[in-house]
Amino acid sequence: MTARPVACPPATAGWAAHPAGLCALSWSHDGQRLATGGNDGLIKIWRPRGGTAELLGTLHGHDGAVRSLSWTPDDALLASGAEDGTVGIWDTATGERLATPQRNRRWVNAVAWAPDGRRLAAAGGDRRLVVTDRYGRPVTRPLPSPYGVFLSLAWSPDGSALAATARGAELTVWDTADWTVRARPAAGPGSVWTVCWWPGGLATGNAAGRVHLWDPRTLRPRATIDGHGGAVARVTAGHDGAVLATLSHDQTVAVWDARTGRPLWRRADAYPGWTGCLEASPTAGLLAGTDADGQEVRLWPLAPADGAGPGEQEVAAQVGGVLRDVLDDARRTGRDHLTLTGATDRLAAALPALRKPEGWAEAEFVRGADAGALGFFGGRVAALDPARLRRLADRCVTAAAAAPGADLPLRPTVERLLAAAPAAAGGDCGDGGTGRAAAATTAALVGALLVRTGRALLTDTTRPGELWVPRAETDAGTEAGTEAGTEAGTEAGTEAGTEAGTEAGTEAAPAAVPETGRGTRPEAVPETLSDAEELRFPQAGPYTPARVLTDVLHTTLFRHWAADHRGLTALTDDGHPVRVTARFTAGEGPGNGLTVRIAAARAEDRALLAALLTRRLARACPDAAPPVRRTTSLPLTVPGSLRPWDPAATRVRSLTRADLPPRPEDRVALVDEHLDDERARQERLLLNEGFAGHDRPDVHLWHTPEDHPTAATLAAELTTLGLRATYGEHRTDPLTESTLDARTALLLLTPSLAARGWPAGPLAEPYARLTARTRAAGRRIRWLPVTVNGVEPPAGLPDHLHSFDRYRYGGEDNRTAHRGHLDALLGGILIDRTRS
Repeated sequence: MTARPVACPPATAGWAAHPAGLCALSWSHDGQRLATGGNDGLIKIWRPRGGTAELLGTLHGHDGAVRSLSWTPDDALLASGAEDGTVGIWDTATGERLATPQRNRRWVNAVAWAPDGRRLAAAGGDRRLVVTDRYGRPVTRPLPSPYGVFLSLAWSPDGSALAATARGAELTVWDTADWTVRARPAAGPGSVWTVCWWPGGLATGNAAGRVHLWDPRTLRPRATIDGHGGAVARVTAGHDGAVLATLSHDQTVAVWDARTGRPLWRRADAYPGWTGCLEASPTAGLLAGTDADGQEVRLWPLAPADGAGPGEQEVAAQVGGVLRDVLDDARRTGRDHLTLTGATDRLAAALPALRKPEGWAEAEFVRGADAGALGFFGGRVAALDPARLRRLADRCVTAAAAAPGADLPLRPTVERLLAAAPAAAGGDCGDGGTGRAAAATTAALVGALLVRTGRALLTDTTRPGELWVPRAETDAGTEAGTEAGTEAGTEAGTEAGTEAGTEAGTEAAPAAVPETGRGTRPEAVPETLSDAEELRFPQAGPYTPARVLTDVLHTTLFRHWAADHRGLTALTDDGHPVRVTARFTAGEGPGNGLTVRIAAARAEDRALLAALLTRRLARACPDAAPPVRRTTSLPLTVPGSLRPWDPAATRVRSLTRADLPPRPEDRVALVDEHLDDERARQERLLLNEGFAGHDRPDVHLWHTPEDHPTAATLAAELTTLGLRATYGEHRTDPLTESTLDARTALLLLTPSLAARGWPAGPLAEPYARLTARTRAAGRRIRWLPVTVNGVEPPAGLPDHLHSFDRYRYGGEDNRTAHRGHLDALLGGILIDRTRS
């Protein structure tokens, strides 16, 4: 049965606003003016009149896309947050920038004035929520994100609470009287993208495409609206709270009855701007959004058009039936894994009328599948039997412990385990007896699981099938027992006992440090430091000694390192040593749980690692008590043999001392986020290794024949970051087909292309043909223009390409700038995947 469409009322007004694309919308409280923010860094204030609008003023001052706007209750001031990391406060009558209360914030995703107009909250990429007065003076200490970057903010109507959403986290609500956490209601699954608070109601939208409605007083759930096939990026309430509007990454805008959750109307092929370009008027039944290309403002009535009716339940029933069939077939054939590509192809084939928008089928699969029977890896793979993968991962760790070294050749080990004891491993090979193809896929999934849980890490990007397994994990039982005895004597004395004797004997003297490229070996440090830090966590939960050690190395701050069964010794990028040990402690009393010791030649390195590990254990074990801290002594002898940290990724991926901000809390937040990103990178590399040929490329590069070397270099660096990049096609048909196969198209804007101009260049014809083909098929391709060596865009570049974020590559005078540009490009490539 085909679902009846819900009609979208015709727009009542529309006008061109930002040729480079809109990022933010905000109505004044009197409903007379609408502020817009664009990718061009401009803020424009409009007065809607009839079917168009009058431009009242343009505000200049941001160097990056404007992501969020907020008016004071009296509409005298407008706050803005932008990608340049600043918050601006503007006089809406004169257009003057009155203050810049916050700077150097990486990027700012959300700003919101309190109902009293005297406090301003801002949050974003540095994972801190900062509340100031209108002059920038702090109202409270910075409020940290529970996990990833902040995405949205909302004050309660009376100003007594502030709600925020963050990547990878639930909704967080603070009491503004004392700035303690009032509640963290479960609003998932997945990240909670957006929050809206109005008198009498509270709503959140999550990555699974669901809108949750809450009692604003008790923060208990009221109802759930389940009607989108992609992440809900924006929820906004009508002026009386009776109607809700949502913007989803399934490229639709929908309007709902806030009391019943009944769909009122839906607009397909809406601009999927992830910063949430959707805003209901506070005084009238109007909804402001954008056109399909994100360049023009559109106004619609919130009231439904004639003939509107439900149909979401019919669609959901069809999707659920197909998903059950796909999973049942996989189980019957004995496979323990699926690629999302294969599953979503089948879903799209079964529901041909619902193939658009692009990405819909994948989002529906992830959203509708039975989460209890699936494990997701890299946004790409669904594993039907996570329990089997866990058993294989345990056996791989045991195999690494029995091997002479700590390195684990992943695929041969998995193949051996499957061949030797398939039943004990949890089933057959999953490939009808052929074995090898399934073993490669299974090995990739096992490796991804080991990296994700902190039990292993990649030692070299060029060899993703080889992992390092910390001895602290494999010797956990020994550490819990025998180490408790050997360390007891050490603690009673000076800690120069068994551990010091072993290390001083086997690693007799500090050896010459390999050249790191960023400094030389510091002055000699004592072999035993008396000011080492000890952290005793009474409840360690899933935070194991192996996870401690891999967390330290995943920071990428350490260029050379060596490990033994007690811990590891590592050198920072400028050659300063640290020593970290971790072990389980058994028995009764305050020492029960996990004990971590940190010694460092520099106090700042010791403080950073102590704060980082404390933060990560608190997130892994939310109910755990704070660690018991004390000063101890620990040997810090540098071994004679050190291994380098992932040489292939050092230039484009690792952190250096120069990257760390001056404030200690900002350092911890940055390293914490980078650590998670490094785990995700290694997970993608492992999956790419095992699923070669089973999934489409991540990106395809468009470039002229003269720019082949530049494209090859960029593709290699993207591969280092865990992506599949293809390039080298110049003829019309192969170029079009390669782009259709990829998730994202990168357009290299180079000096050679600029010299010719777009119409005369070799890419204009295939672009026109590809655009016509995708529009006819109802598809949308994400384009990322990349300016090479600071060149200006070529003359005649289509407006549609101007509406996308533009990235830079090449022409940097230092490594940090190069890495920053590459990280920004990586974020742009992955953003659609993280949305769903």
